[in-house]
Amino acid sequence: MKKNTQTVFYVLLLFILSRLLLTFAACVYNYMTQGYAKTWDLLYKFDALWYVDIAENGYQSVPNSVTGYANYAFYPFYPMVLRFVKSFLPDRFTTNQIGILVSNLCTLAAGWIAVVTVRTKSPKDDGYFIAFLIFFAPHTIYFSMTYTEAMFLMFTACFFYFCCKKRFFAAAIAAFFAAFTRIAGVFLVFSLLLYMYEADYGWQFNRSNLAGFIKSIFVNPLRLLGLLLCPLGIFGYFYYLYRLVGDVWASAHIQVAWHTSYHGVLRTLFYNLLDSGSGTSSQYWALYALFGILLFAYLCYKKEFAAAVFGILAVGISLRTDAIAVARYIMGNFAVYLALYMLLRNRPLAKNVAANVCILVTGLMYYMWFAGECYFIF
Repeated sequence: MKKNTQTVFYVLLLFILSRLLLTFAACVYNYMTQGYAKTWDLLYKFDALWYVDIAENGYQSVPNSVTGYANYAFYPFYPMVLRFVKSFLPDRFTTNQIGILVSNLCTLAAGWIAVVTVRTKSPKDDGYFIAFLIFFAPHTIYFSMTYTEAMFLMFTACFFYFCCKKRFFAAAIAAFFAAFTRIAGVFLVFSLLLYMYEADYGWQFNRSNLAGFIKSIFVNPLRLLGLLLCPLGIFGYFYYLYRLVGDVWASAHIQVAWHTSYHGVLRTLFYNLLDSGSGTSSQYWALYALFGILLFAYLCYKKEFAAAVFGILAVGISLRTDAIAVARYIMGNFAVYLALYMLLRNRPLAKNVAANVCILVTGLMYYMWFAGECYFIF
């Protein structure tokens, strides 16, 4: 009990310090511009407007005739939560403020779950550094605003925690909500399969083990139900889209309104590295994607295959079309934090350097976001 209380205290302290950094950046921005903008208004940009619109008005059945945009490109669970919470709070709270509150609570929960997850894997570690990374790493600005990244990270952290505990049905429930929040969550079903296999046979692959594992799925109803449950959230949304616009894949098809697809991960990386991709940040996005891929390769090296597979598939789905915004998809992926933690935990000097760089870069990114200089942050 005492250890749990101590864990909550230190994680909460790190979280508060990270939000003080955000507040400090907002104060500096207001001082430099001689203005007074509230922090929640400074954070209210881009996709946040879409989620607020969905929470307040629901989904539209016809794309905008001028831009071609439609809000059904965004997945439903997060705006559903905002609408639910808003129904209990006084009217003076705006939907954006509620979104910021929900995202920050999800971030705090994700930090705590991450700590107990790495302690499950490595009982001798205190694990606080992974919470630090979640609160301070570059591109974690999205965990502070009305975006889905924080909620998605929380559900995926829950998934990996339950898998480490071999509570696979609970992990499947977490995967269900992750997929209901972002499409990448559907790939957790493959990680669940790998965790189940590891629990039964380690990483010894042969015909006999594979046959026995497949049989175990069908003779164990909870295993089969869990595997079916993982993608159910996203399939439910697809059915809703079919009823709304007559297209099961409408959320994917509408993406062409935002950017042109390169139709392949390697083509996306190639064209963006040549700086011929979308926007002025193409090379940055492509390099960040390579950074993420290297981290997932490191997870494979450490035999964390379930986390690596999820990371590769989740990032790969975004690179199928373009590299735009891939940095936030990578930093919203729990597998990245596992990889960074494992890479740095026994390297005190590298850990200290990384911590200082995270604080400086994240503070700068906060300021740049407020100033509208979001070319490489987006």
